Formats: sequence, C-alpha cells, structure tokens
Amino acid sequence: MNNNKKGLDSQIQLKLRKPVMKELHKENLISRLGVGYPAPVRFFHWGFALSLAGIILSGLILHQPLPFLALPYGKVFVVHVSIGWLASAFFIFRLVDMLLRRDKTLLLSWQDIKNLPKLFAYYLFLRPSLPPYGQYDPGQKLIFGSWFLLFPFLVFISLASYWAGEHLDWVLKFLGGIQVLRMIKFTGAIYFISTILLHIYLSLTEDLSRLQSMVTGYEQKPPEKNPQTTAKSGRS
Repeated sequence: MNNNKKGLDSQIQLKLRKPVMKELHKENLISRLGVGYPAPVRFFHWGFALSLAGIILSGLILHQPLPFLALPYGKVFVVHVSIGWLASAFFIFRLVDMLLRRDKTLLLSWQDIKNLPKLFAYYLFLRPSLPPYGQYDPGQKLIFGSWFLLFPFLVFISLASYWAGEHLDWVLKFLGGIQVLRMIKFTGAIYFISTILLHIYLSLTEDLSRLQSMVTGYEQKPPEKNPQTTAKSGRS
C-alpha cells in the first residue's frame, strides 16, 4: 500500500511544473495531492457543459424570441443546430472513451440503488454523512445516467422535427404530432436546466476538491486523522 502511494506521489511530481512543485513542498501539500479525473473526462465535461448551455439558451430563444435582443430567427436556428452537432460529438467522444478505457464509474450498481434512500436522507438533513461510494455517488450516477438516455432521445426527435415531411415522419405520427414533440423537447430542456443547477449547487457546497479535480486533474485529499486524537475525542 505504501509503495503504491509513493509511486502515485512520484507520478504526480513528474507531471507538475517545478514552480508549482516548489510551492506545494513549501506548504507541505504534495502528500495530500491525488490524481483526479483523467483528461478525456475533463475535456468531455467542459465541452459538453458549454455546448449544452448553448443548446438550451438558443432553443429557449427559438421557442419564445426575446424582443429586446432582436436576433434574426434564421441565425439563431443555425447556431442552435450547429451547437447541437457539437454537443453530439462530445457525447459520442465520451461513449467511445468509456468503451476504450472500460470505464464503469458512471454505471449504477445494485449497491448504489440500495444506498439511494441513505443518500436522499443525507440531503434532507436526516443523516449525518453520505453512504460509502466510489468516484461518483449514487445520485450523480442517477442524474448522469438520465442525461445519457435523454440526450440522444432529444437529438433523435429533434431530427424528426427538422426533417418533417421528408424523413422520420413515423416519429411525428407515433408521438401525436409536431406540437406534442415540441412539448417533449421543452420538458426535456426544463429537466436538463433543473438537474444542471442541482449539479452545480452540490458541486459548490459538497466537496470543492472534486471541482478542483475537474479543472486541474488533481484532487487535494483531506488531512489524515490522528488515531490517538480520534480516540481521545471519542472518549470525551
């Protein structure tokens, strides 16, 4: 275990620049620095986040144009479609990355499902701590999993609406018409907005080291507790 830790620390030191290393050693922080999210995950996260924000904003403007902006509908539509293809590219990139690295960290396990009540109890202030979890807690897996299912569905029905009268007419007939399809897309956008805001709130209030990891690729671990101090505090 100690050999693995030393190897991990040396790996971090090799990747960091000398001025950064000097400051970390000066503040005695190098021993508390761990490897966080890999580069492909960070690339997907920020690229997909920005493109998804662009899709939602441009889509809402198309749904209800803002008079004070005076934006041409045709140009907003082109921007909306272009950003949609960009977000789709990021989405495909993440799927391929997961397959190549055999990354299962986002998959919801049976243990995660059993821990969901404990997780909700924690967020409702009915439990003092989170249940044990890996890189992502069960709530994050639940939200991210719903995004991975909802996003391609919305892309598919969006293509059906753009190609109305030419291709995928059966999709419109199956859903009940173009108005029902637009309502589904609008509801999906509202779901994305609400869950993204929840994700941002929890990221800023729960554990800032995870946010640090998503930006830099490294995560500052909490200081190790002294067993003797813990024992004394437990008896008092």
